[in-house]
Amino acid sequence: MKYRFCFLVLTWLFIGHFSMAQNPVSVKAKEVMQFSLEQAQAYAFENNYDLQNSTTDVEIARKMVKENTAIGLPQVNGKLDYMDNFMRPTTMLPGEFFGQPGTSQPIQFGTEYSATLSGSLTQLVYSGQYLVGLQTAKAFLETSKQRNIKDKVEVRDVVADVYIRLLVVDEGIKILDSTFVVVSKLVEEARKSLEVGLIEDIEVDQADLNKSNLEATITYTKNQRALIYANLKFLIGLKDNQELVLTDNLDYFLAQVNRDALINQQFDYRTNIDFVLLKKADYLTLMRYKLSKTAYQPTLSGFLSASTSAQRDSWNFFSSKAWYPAASFGLSLQIPIWSSGSRKYDVDQARLEVEKTKVTDEKVRVGLELQVATAKTEFSNAYAIYQNKVKGFETSLKIYEKTMEKYKQGMSGSTDLNQRYQQFLASNNDYMQSIYALLSQKIKLNKLLEKF
Repeated sequence: MKYRFCFLVLTWLFIGHFSMAQNPVSVKAKEVMQFSLEQAQAYAFENNYDLQNSTTDVEIARKMVKENTAIGLPQVNGKLDYMDNFMRPTTMLPGEFFGQPGTSQPIQFGTEYSATLSGSLTQLVYSGQYLVGLQTAKAFLETSKQRNIKDKVEVRDVVADVYIRLLVVDEGIKILDSTFVVVSKLVEEARKSLEVGLIEDIEVDQADLNKSNLEATITYTKNQRALIYANLKFLIGLKDNQELVLTDNLDYFLAQVNRDALINQQFDYRTNIDFVLLKKADYLTLMRYKLSKTAYQPTLSGFLSASTSAQRDSWNFFSSKAWYPAASFGLSLQIPIWSSGSRKYDVDQARLEVEKTKVTDEKVRVGLELQVATAKTEFSNAYAIYQNKVKGFETSLKIYEKTMEKYKQGMSGSTDLNQRYQQFLASNNDYMQSIYALLSQKIKLNKLLEKF
């Protein structure tokens, strides 16, 4: 019975282990997230890593304004001093005080224990540095907000670019996969024709080589697709356990392309996001110049202080013995008189920085107008190339299909078919690239012309 019981236990453990091996714990299913481009951009605004930090920077700037504001508000401080004179200092006094002229007598003053409790209230009455510093902090907050908007625009456009690139790659893979099916059937038919002696083996080898090359191209393209897909997930802020499905298609984006409207749209550099942010930075530079000049101004502050103290020969501060209060108030005026030129040179540096902003503004203005002119030209060229590649792709597909039919009927050779095949693959690649180039140039031009 003992051995039979052991055998049954071992058998049960074995069966349980085998069952677990055959039915492992299922991995938690990944969450599928379906996004249009607008939805992907909205999700990125909340979850993109850089935008999260950018939003935090705005909050930091807001706290900085409050910090600078608090400097000019009443400041209250308390202080507690306690002293244990376990070896009191000794002072030598003339002996005449003690009826012993011509001698010096050692005397110890004070008590063994002392404590002082004090508090102070200070209020800044006037400070030019404080007033300008507060304006500067508020300007820095506005600059942080504007920079956050620019960061959102950057993320929005990058997400759009990668989103479209992924759609282009997916469309290219669809075409390559369908072509692979046709090429595979062609290889099978060529082998059958070789068996009955209708073609030479070199034609089968050529067809098989085309199939192998196409398979390698598909593998490479799918690997590229995986990288683009991972990049888009990273930009949006999706986690590893979340899958991304795109709901928009290329036809939707191509239908939104209006060449004439974009080319003819007027450009105002003053509403460009980069120029608006530059003017915010210019204002901060001007505030620094004003702040440097306040170093010549006096600072006036008021104070009120109160204290109470006690001296004891024994440690009994909480007894009924007296504490001795003291209080005072007053004003403090600090007047800068002479700094050996340091304040002057600081003002001169700040003034020169303001002068530099004028040159920088003009440089950015000219640069932006040049960027817009270039972007319009590149967009117009991309549009023309796209239209040409659409026709080229359709034509090459038609030629390839007709040549393949002729080849099947024995009216065309493998050399001609191979040339048409290579021509089709090249036109397909050019067509996909032209779509991406057109939509990418549209994103760049839209960003430059957008008003903020």
